[in-house]
Amino acid sequence: MHRITSIVWEPRPWLDVELAKDITLVPYLLHKNHGCEVTLVTGPGEVYTYIKYLEGITLVILKDCSIESKLEYIDAHHENIDLMMFYGVTAHDLYMDEHLRKIGAKCMRTCALDMNIEYADRLVFYKEPFYGYFNDMDLMWQSDAIMSEFLNKKWDWEIECERNGYYNLIKQTSEVEYIPIQDRDNTILYVGRVTEEQKRIKMLLEAYSKIADKIDGWLLKLVGPIDESINEYLETYLDYNSDIADRITFTGAIKDRELLHEEYQKAKIFASTSDMEGGVPNSMAEALCSGCVMAITQIEAYKDCIGDEEAGLSVPIGDIEGFSDMLLRLCTEIDLEKMSKAAYSRGNRFFNMEKIVEDIYGKLCDRGF
Repeated sequence: MHRITSIVWEPRPWLDVELAKDITLVPYLLHKNHGCEVTLVTGPGEVYTYIKYLEGITLVILKDCSIESKLEYIDAHHENIDLMMFYGVTAHDLYMDEHLRKIGAKCMRTCALDMNIEYADRLVFYKEPFYGYFNDMDLMWQSDAIMSEFLNKKWDWEIECERNGYYNLIKQTSEVEYIPIQDRDNTILYVGRVTEEQKRIKMLLEAYSKIADKIDGWLLKLVGPIDESINEYLETYLDYNSDIADRITFTGAIKDRELLHEEYQKAKIFASTSDMEGGVPNSMAEALCSGCVMAITQIEAYKDCIGDEEAGLSVPIGDIEGFSDMLLRLCTEIDLEKMSKAAYSRGNRFFNMEKIVEDIYGKLCDRGF
């Protein structure tokens, strides 16, 4: 049996919600569908409500979140690790890989990169410690096609495209029931952190207010934790736009994954005004698999999500007028039923997490796993 270990890459414990995301689901599905033995190593301080759904996974909680504790764990257990899975390029990732090299560990290594062009351009990949880190990896992947192509041209290493897929941990399946567009609410849905940094929530709200009088009956719903830095703006915005305030809902974070999934299935349109993402975000993958029509900015992964505009529309990053016009078109002119079915089909084709992990497992085996 192949023995896989993944150690949290930040000086903090894994968050509970991260147990329901790709960083944990990939090793979990390698266990569930391909018979691997998986150990997840984290730090103290978090209550894990999702661990009950990760049947067969070993969860190890270290005494603290320091790099020293992680290296001590590696020293004690490296001979029982066949594959170490890294996520991103953090300082702790670099230290752990360097230590594996120093002690002569024989395990294979993978890295899910989570890159965007801005970060990749800033990364001094041809010097240590980055060069050694990337050179040690037996398999590296990026979760969107454009960044994978970009990195393969820029770097000397082969970067696979393995999209960030959707898996319903509670129901233990990647299959999603399709809800016809006529059975959904006239809702424009946003899921993520309600903040200006990176997510550009002000752009979404301003775009909606510009056309609200032309799309009577359409609601805007924002699901996710609200950053304190944006509270003052939200109060001013809702006061100034008091005539439409009752059509805008802030739910806060929805921790129950089934309730969150229902939000996707009830909405007709999924909106994102981000100016940067590391590949395909979890929210976009779930929106597609649920059949939401996409209204997004042109981050690196936008074509992975909408294809040639069969599953949604896009505008340049920061284009408020364009985003507003796009929402207006979707709410009044576009055949949403056709686009919704295309989104659902695209989700099943490209963002089924079980299919993605099967592909990862095959590539690992080809490399001697």
